[in-house]
Amino acid sequence: MTNLCNLDGQIVAERDARIPVLDRGFLFGDSIYEVVRTYGQEPFGWAEHWQRLCLSAAAIRMRLDLDEATVARRIAATLAAAGSGDFYVRLVVSRGTGDAPNIDLAYANSPPCWVVMVRPLTPMSGKTARLAIVDRLRNDRRALDPATKSGNYLNNVLGLAEAKDAGATDCVMTNAFGFVGEASTSNLFAFVDGAWVTPRLDDGILAGITRALLLQFLPQAGERVLERNLTPGDLRRADEVFLSSTLRDIGPVTHVDGKPVGNGEAGPRTARLMGAFQEFVQTRLRTHDAPRWRQLVGDR
Repeated sequence: MTNLCNLDGQIVAERDARIPVLDRGFLFGDSIYEVVRTYGQEPFGWAEHWQRLCLSAAAIRMRLDLDEATVARRIAATLAAAGSGDFYVRLVVSRGTGDAPNIDLAYANSPPCWVVMVRPLTPMSGKTARLAIVDRLRNDRRALDPATKSGNYLNNVLGLAEAKDAGATDCVMTNAFGFVGEASTSNLFAFVDGAWVTPRLDDGILAGITRALLLQFLPQAGERVLERNLTPGDLRRADEVFLSSTLRDIGPVTHVDGKPVGNGEAGPRTARLMGAFQEFVQTRLRTHDAPRWRQLVGDR
């Protein structure tokens, strides 16, 4: 199957898509994005992803020139062209083509560039991870706020590379105060002292869509969950740890800094939650996301 790209409303093969060399996303990482997964032709959590995209745009002073329905219809058209199956959808909005390779916003005089990438989904639900707590710090909120989902990802790229150098599959970065933040592209939860603990948003993490859903789901599943500071020591002594993200749902962590978490396999609580969370997701998709999406794009 050909990977597709919708570039400013035109659907082409991903390999044939082109942007100008003066595009500010290419030059400076001056862009925002969202990654959405679909079940068939219907994106999960689209409303939350769109809301976060708008918040990211405001955070970097970008004016979006398309409304939600227009963007949704472009995604729907690209999904329809891609055929059947579940898909990975990446929505990227750059500030557009600048007048010169100059960071000053005064040179950003073109409309934003809208890119929709659609690829067959490679399932990651339940995929295990080995974490390394790296020396590289998460970006400070006062510099480039991790809550802004921007195209400037070099901090995460280098953190992940350092973790792989240590024999892990993913990194954990702490903030300037020494508290655990998140992995390279995932939030995390650790079972410590009888409760699932996830770092606070104020610790400098992305407000993950799956993370927010888990904060609703876990109490319904009979689990205690807390948002609080989490130290590297807490993470190393946790009974169970899992990562959460749009593509991963719940991903068990088997090792931290080379040492096994529990018995070095998915913990029993995590294993139970994976199946229950999928039921939660399917119910929400059926009762909330799919009807809203169909109304937004029109029945196709």
